[in-house]
Amino acid sequence: MWESWLTAEQAVAVDALAARAAAADGFDPLNEEARLSRALGEARHLLTIEDDRLVGYLVHSPAHQTAQVVVDPDHRRRGIASGLVAALGSDAPIRLWAFHDAPPAQGFVRRLGLVAGRALLVMEKPLTTGGTPGSASTGGARAERGTDPAPTASGEVGHSVELRGFRPEDASALLAVNAAAFAHHPEQGGLDAAGLAARMAEEWFDPDGLIVAVEDGRLLGFHWTKRVGDLGEVYVVGVDPSAQGRGLGRRLLQAGLDHLAKAGCRSVILYVDSADTVAVGMYASAGFGVAHRDVLYVPAAEEQG
Repeated sequence: MWESWLTAEQAVAVDALAARAAAADGFDPLNEEARLSRALGEARHLLTIEDDRLVGYLVHSPAHQTAQVVVDPDHRRRGIASGLVAALGSDAPIRLWAFHDAPPAQGFVRRLGLVAGRALLVMEKPLTTGGTPGSASTGGARAERGTDPAPTASGEVGHSVELRGFRPEDASALLAVNAAAFAHHPEQGGLDAAGLAARMAEEWFDPDGLIVAVEDGRLLGFHWTKRVGDLGEVYVVGVDPSAQGRGLGRRLLQAGLDHLAKAGCRSVILYVDSADTVAVGMYASAGFGVAHRDVLYVPAAEEQG
């Protein structure tokens, strides 16, 4: 039976299951979208319980029509994942994320008749203090569209643009820029006030790490950084389409890298859609390399269409 909300006890069990899977596999089986949508009540959940222990879990996002599945390492190869997906298939299209695109996941989706659709590249780079563009480093959801790879003849950023930390009164303008910059992005473009508040309530949120670019009182772009321990992330870089072509994306990128370096981060990662060749090129030219990829597997008919 689908659950629209998890009880506190169920949520603890899901987190414990994810932790057991991460310890066995070397990566988290659930991404940020799954956890935030759970907190906001925007996801649906299926749980497999055996002997009072959670051994299988599927979370489905109706908004994005995607699902994520995790099975206890000690209970795999027993049809638990297949059973969860079968329940999903009767109610929604089967579109599954495979994080790290691990071989076992590839075999599982092939048996379901799914093919690779969208792919997120996870790029990373060592971070050093005081680097220059192309010598620093960085890491979801999101550092994809709306970036600004190179100045054009129309002019560069100029001294009239101020870079500073986020202020509460910036929220509406930031959401507007985000919506414009990520208009065609499946997840990031739909960020609303509730989603923004949920992210800002996370332990890692630092207003100084959300760097905004302002010119004549108008917010033109932003670089939202994330730091957990000594790992930094280029969480989102967005530039208003009307301000692109001025090198603002690169300037924001570097400002965020400098912030993370000063905060003590040793390396930085980012997630970027493989189809966004402009953003991939910008990050590659800044010294980022592909560490692995997360793949969304979809029905063959959908990919062909």
